[in-house]
Amino acid sequence: MNWEEYKGALDRLTPPPELKGRIQASLEAPAPVSRPRQRRAGLTALAAAAVLACTFLAAMAASPELRTAVLTLFRLEEAEQVPAPTGEGPEQPELTQNTISQQVEAQYIRLPDGFSWSYGDNVLSRAERADDGTVLDFHYWAAEGDALIPLETRTTDFTAVWDGVSYTDTVYWCNYAGALSCYCSGTAGMALDYDYHVSSISGRTDAVLLTLSQGSQMDYRQYPVLLDLESGEITDLLEGTGWEAAAPLTEVQWTDDLSAAILSSDRTGWYYCDRAANTTASLNELTGLEVSSAYLAEDSTLILLTLSGPQGDYCDVWTYQPDSGTLTQTFSQLPVYQRHEEQPWGFQFFFGGGRGIYVAKDSSVSVLDLVTGETTAVEGFTLAQWDTPTFIANPSGTKVLFASYGGQADGLGISSLGVMDLEQGAFTLLDRDSDASLYEASLGWFDEDRVAIWGYASEDFTQTCLYLYRF
Repeated sequence: MNWEEYKGALDRLTPPPELKGRIQASLEAPAPVSRPRQRRAGLTALAAAAVLACTFLAAMAASPELRTAVLTLFRLEEAEQVPAPTGEGPEQPELTQNTISQQVEAQYIRLPDGFSWSYGDNVLSRAERADDGTVLDFHYWAAEGDALIPLETRTTDFTAVWDGVSYTDTVYWCNYAGALSCYCSGTAGMALDYDYHVSSISGRTDAVLLTLSQGSQMDYRQYPVLLDLESGEITDLLEGTGWEAAAPLTEVQWTDDLSAAILSSDRTGWYYCDRAANTTASLNELTGLEVSSAYLAEDSTLILLTLSGPQGDYCDVWTYQPDSGTLTQTFSQLPVYQRHEEQPWGFQFFFGGGRGIYVAKDSSVSVLDLVTGETTAVEGFTLAQWDTPTFIANPSGTKVLFASYGGQADGLGISSLGVMDLEQGAFTLLDRDSDASLYEASLGWFDEDRVAIWGYASEDFTQTCLYLYRF
């Protein structure tokens, strides 16, 4: 089956009715050893009222008909000939475009001046700095087709005070294609005992999240505020919510509308903060579980992980609806993925999109929907043949990046690159040929659709390369 035949078949593919509502059997894993739960008085009634719907993941070989839910693998015949950063670096950014096997669009960007460049939130950026590291100016570009397009950079000055420390700086930001990109330098150097950073808010271009922090390592703590980009006004997001029960905060995850958040503390655990109701409560108390990790999925659904097994090397996955108190178990007794073992297998959680990867003992790979409990097998693909593989979900969780290492390039040496499109049901895999003149430093998502490989010229590191791929 070629690519065009496959795309035409997608619309005609309907799963058999008998598969709907099928309860899947458990994985090949020993029964967990129960761990004692600590509950306060009154929690028993709440836990009894919660709706528990347990769904277990099947070993795919035991139910062949379940394999109709698959990702079809398309391994491209043509390998990418990765351009080497040879010769003198360009005085200005340069972009060339290539299409590989009529399927993968590649944009190769060469940049001058080494380490002054960065990328994120759909744009390329560069800071101009003084000798002491102070930011003098900041620039943004969009990569469209075969051109880099300069974008307007705007600035917002702010001053915020938290826990006796005054934070003053400038945010550099741009609005491109309806999405906001932002940057501030934070505190330069390790001598200061405080820091701060900004991050964009999904769907908003008028404000950014400003995270203030103090301390380091075990003494680290942070606090979130909202910065209005037009006025520079600071809004305290947690005032009056009782957040102090979760202090000191080490992480905060927000819903898109900032109406609620998961508060995390290395000392006190996981909490749910409802800004509208001005309440903060322990997730352990709300659910009766011993929560080891929590994440916000779509529609304010919380994904909770709990550990089981004698060594805590298995995990259960739950969803929790704060408004109704509904608690649902979607996966049980998943062995935690161990990368360092000779034949790694188990469950790998993505902090984004509500999905994870499960590698079975036979090296077959499945994508798990942690909210619905659905399982999608990757057809014709096993992990045993790949060297130190990596899986990274895009921001919305609709696509999963796959990379394998061991190529000729220095650094990461990415020899194969692919994307699992969970909406289209396709896994497109590209082999790469490169040489030692390229040092590949990092791998990630440039935006929802494009994969980014960041690298340098191996000889002197003065020439920077950004390679973008749309599968």
